[in-house]
Amino acid sequence: MKQVILIAGIALIVIVIALLVGARIVGPRMISVAPPKGEPIGKFDLPRPETSILAVDIVVPMTMLEEIANTKVPPEIEGADNKSFHKRVKDGKYAWKVVRGDVDFENQGDKLAFKVPFQGAAKFAGDLDAKILTLPLEGNAELGGMATGTLNPQILPDWKIEPNLVPNIQLSKAALTFGQLGKIDISSLLGSSLGQYLQKETRKLTPALKKGLNLRKEVNKLWGQAYFTEQISDDPKVWLKITPQQLLLGPLDYSKAEQISVSVAIQSETFLVNREPVPATPAPLPNLRPVDSPIDTNLQIPIIISMQELNQVLENENIDLDTGIGTQVKVTGMKAEVGQNGFLNIGLNIQADKSRIGRGVAGQIWVQGKPIIDLDNQTLGFSEVALTVETKDSLTSAATWLLEGFLVKGIESQLRVDLDDYKEELNEEVLKAIDNAKLPEGIDVSVQNLDIRLADIYTITRHFEEGEPDPGIVIVVQATGDMDTSINQLILQSPEDP
Repeated sequence: MKQVILIAGIALIVIVIALLVGARIVGPRMISVAPPKGEPIGKFDLPRPETSILAVDIVVPMTMLEEIANTKVPPEIEGADNKSFHKRVKDGKYAWKVVRGDVDFENQGDKLAFKVPFQGAAKFAGDLDAKILTLPLEGNAELGGMATGTLNPQILPDWKIEPNLVPNIQLSKAALTFGQLGKIDISSLLGSSLGQYLQKETRKLTPALKKGLNLRKEVNKLWGQAYFTEQISDDPKVWLKITPQQLLLGPLDYSKAEQISVSVAIQSETFLVNREPVPATPAPLPNLRPVDSPIDTNLQIPIIISMQELNQVLENENIDLDTGIGTQVKVTGMKAEVGQNGFLNIGLNIQADKSRIGRGVAGQIWVQGKPIIDLDNQTLGFSEVALTVETKDSLTSAATWLLEGFLVKGIESQLRVDLDDYKEELNEEVLKAIDNAKLPEGIDVSVQNLDIRLADIYTITRHFEEGEPDPGIVIVVQATGDMDTSINQLILQSPEDP
């Protein structure tokens, strides 16, 4: 009996030893690699300033143009001149007074056309040369016709408006009857005299429209509101600051028959600061910089992502790799920290089964890679992935070959972190800011085709100027869309307005 017990004990010891030896020889090699050495230094010390363009498409209905013109252009015009109106009349002179009808505008697709009917009367006087004696003459004539023309306004950089006015006067009634002289056609006379005066009055359409639609004043309000500061983070305290830099002016748009429009864009610099800035004093409204094509809104907004936030997302990412040589590699428990030269160090747990060429590997290792935005899929990915020096020193040559050959490529091709939450959050903030904006009275703003996209990603050493090193990453989010601003209420400006 004792021999049986002894034999059984020896057998158990052999089994245990065999299991231990087998685990060391054929089981997966357990490793635990330390994080890479060196101070974390971001690609940039601070978040970069981003340039944004906020384009405002100012839409003016044709009906409003007509209302302004009919309010600003005098309803009556009158004038006088000294000029012979017949070869037998000496010291000819005349005076006229006409009343205009409604000013009508038409959008012709590349310019504005207008027409203004008018009617009135003229008084003529002079001395009739009757050969033997001179007789005083007086007569009246009815006047009627249409003042027409085209306007192709051009807004100059200094905010002056070049009307590019081409007027035309058509007289339908312009006949004078004097007893002995009979009926005298005065249309040519008035075409050069009264016509010139009417043309001069017609030119008042442009300043009338300028006063009624004081573009500079409305843009000046938007320029002042473009100075924007808002706290976007409590820990650490970070403020987003927007400072306008220049104004861009697009061409007039005649594409819609019922309106004309012009796009004015404020180009601003967006950056982050670590303390609440002193409210900036807006600079005077600068001159316009004309551009040849319509301007679109393009907001570039930096968002700081702490490593804690990023790791909350990464820890839920798992990757299963099939090497094709009988080995499965499972990757779990990922976490990241800022490395150097724009890289992130990524710690991960791996379980690599035994392959045809050696033992498997299990434990924690570190790789490094540069964060990139997959612009097609709108996700966070990694490029230039490689094992860290510390990881290579802890692996056998076979394990290094296995991981470099399959794990590294697998991370580059399969690790995609969905950042839709940040896009959705920004989308809500943009729409909320527009809804809550304090716009000038009589103006409506709407945003259509709003598109929020991830544009760039990079590492930083600190979140703000003068701050302690607190490495993280910055995601640049791009917001584009069609922003329409339409004037829905006529507010006439006084002559004293700038």
